[in-house]
Amino acid sequence: MSTTVREGYEVEDLDPAAVLELATRIEREIREREFLKLRLAAQWAVLHPATADTGVETPGGAALLADESLGGDGTPLVAAFAPESFALALGMSPAAGAQLIADALDLRHRLPTLHQRVRRLQIPVWQARRVAQQTHQLSKPAAVWVDDQLAHRASCGPVVVDRLLAHAVAIYDPEDHQDREQQARAGWDVTLTHPDPTDYAGTSYLHATGDTLVLQDLYDLIRATAHQLRVDGDTDPLGVRKIKAIGLLTSQPQSTGTGPSRIKVHVHVEQRDLRIDGGGESVYAVGRVEKLGPATLTRIREWVGHHQVVIQPVLNMARRDAVDSHDPPGWMRDLVILRDEHCIFPRCTTNARSRDLDHTIAYKPDGPPGQTRPDNPARLCRRHHRATSSGRWWYLRTPDGDHQWHGPHNKTYLVTDRGTHRLP
Repeated sequence: MSTTVREGYEVEDLDPAAVLELATRIEREIREREFLKLRLAAQWAVLHPATADTGVETPGGAALLADESLGGDGTPLVAAFAPESFALALGMSPAAGAQLIADALDLRHRLPTLHQRVRRLQIPVWQARRVAQQTHQLSKPAAVWVDDQLAHRASCGPVVVDRLLAHAVAIYDPEDHQDREQQARAGWDVTLTHPDPTDYAGTSYLHATGDTLVLQDLYDLIRATAHQLRVDGDTDPLGVRKIKAIGLLTSQPQSTGTGPSRIKVHVHVEQRDLRIDGGGESVYAVGRVEKLGPATLTRIREWVGHHQVVIQPVLNMARRDAVDSHDPPGWMRDLVILRDEHCIFPRCTTNARSRDLDHTIAYKPDGPPGQTRPDNPARLCRRHHRATSSGRWWYLRTPDGDHQWHGPHNKTYLVTDRGTHRLP
């Protein structure tokens, strides 16, 4: 069938290119209709402002007097029981209708940049509504900060938004974040549970809750010992070997001969995080722990004071030295990790740490010197490294440092540090 989908088509008759064309067209139409629904919800709120006579609709229901809006901080009050008629017209429950109105208010008044991107059909309404709901409890300045951070990202997927949301909470309410760290610490414990005698089969349950670095250190040591058991010929499943490893570590703590184990936790602290106010306190007091989330500088100082720490020198991200070997030196590997942050395949968010390092321009053993340089290697997860090796996908690095991907059916995507963009 022609790649141009005609009226009266049968889905079963479409070829791959026509399926992709039709899917793109339908997605655009869905976004247009969903945004229109969002506009109608916002207009319904405008037509039903709260007054002393009507009462106020809040997330908890109707109230005669309330400072709380159906939307988040900074949105106008809506009349009590306004969502019902609107929800019924859409075939929704009143609660679902109220949530739609609340999301519409939050997007218009607290997330204006995101709202404009939905209007331009750059992102789907469901993604924008998820952001609105996640930021609903934040103050308006915090919500605006999240909005600014998302301004140039091609996608507002859960991985990106969850990280930004956690960081916004830590930045705009660091005392609360530190309180939650302390409350969590109060719950640290190790418990051992045995089944009832009638159910006992030689298996018990150990549960540990505690400091991230301590538990990570222990877990890495258990995994390393379990792996060594495998190397030594143990054919039991990994989980069984982990339990055996605990037994070895408790009965013969020096048997591995490795000495104290080391772990790596990558903490990013920007210059603004170290700014000190007149009272000697950090203005922001928040750093970011890779793969985990924000941590107060108080907690980071505790880690530095009680754990073996290696502080890496500042890495010059503009460095462009080339080497003749296939494998890059440590500084180049770190530079690529910090630059790419995650797998560079379109819309992939797999963290860059411990992922494959791929030569954008294939390395040739008998080729010219200096083939391995910072602008050639890129981080790929194992799945997408295999996709490139299969020949179904290939990519190149642009002069701007972005990655242009070419896939089946003549589809091309541009992956930038702000997300993925489909090219004509």
